[in-house]
Amino acid sequence: MSITKKTSLFTMLIMMMLVAAACGDKADNNAQTEDTTKTETAAATDTDTAKTEDTESTETSTDAAAEEDNSANVELGTTEKGSYTNDYFGVSLKFPEEWEFQDAEGMNELTSASSDAIAGDDDTKKKQLELSQTKTLNLLMASELPLGGQEVGPSVMAIAEKVSLLQGIRTGKDYLEATKKFMVDSQFPYEYKDIATETIGGKEMDVMQITMDAGDGTTITQDYYSTIIEGYAFNFIFTYLDDASKAEIDNIKKSVQFK
Repeated sequence: MSITKKTSLFTMLIMMMLVAAACGDKADNNAQTEDTTKTETAAATDTDTAKTEDTESTETSTDAAAEEDNSANVELGTTEKGSYTNDYFGVSLKFPEEWEFQDAEGMNELTSASSDAIAGDDDTKKKQLELSQTKTLNLLMASELPLGGQEVGPSVMAIAEKVSLLQGIRTGKDYLEATKKFMVDSQFPYEYKDIATETIGGKEMDVMQITMDAGDGTTITQDYYSTIIEGYAFNFIFTYLDDASKAEIDNIKKSVQFK
């Protein structure tokens, strides 16, 4: 597999892999904390324990019901030639009409077909991909070049992933820091800029820029934007290679509007 092909697949899937890994670590830590807490409070009375369990049960049920109700109202948006709109997240953007695009259904097919290539023989990554896909909304992918092809060109993706305060993901910056940690731990050949804040379409979003040497004298740049909307980490991934493709991406960024 060529480096460009690999990069194309990473572009499509990396955001879907990262938080599953990061939150998996947090879940393990939470489990350890709970075990410690249970040991330390073993001397508590049965009455106190019952009250605590009742309270926790009520809170958990309320949170689960609220999350289920919230998820039921989520929409994937509408993709048309040259545009994308999503009323649930209150966002719209435009891209060149000649670009190829995939809606949620098409993106699901692409990511499913590519997951084995990304994970390889790593069972942990396979499980991370499977878990992440159950929480991830694939909203949009538009590209100047054929999607899933052998070459990487300028592209834009929109992805949303359900997050929880228990995972420690409270802001877009938290999400991007989890992204970077997963990339570094996975030894992806990226260079990173510090996470910054930028206003796009009237909304303040956290942004992290990464670059990668494609191996043929070309540098691939990706701008990851993230913010929390309605309990989801809503993300844009903009990819470009040179000044000309950056200009195209800049025009797409200027077209973004949040309600």
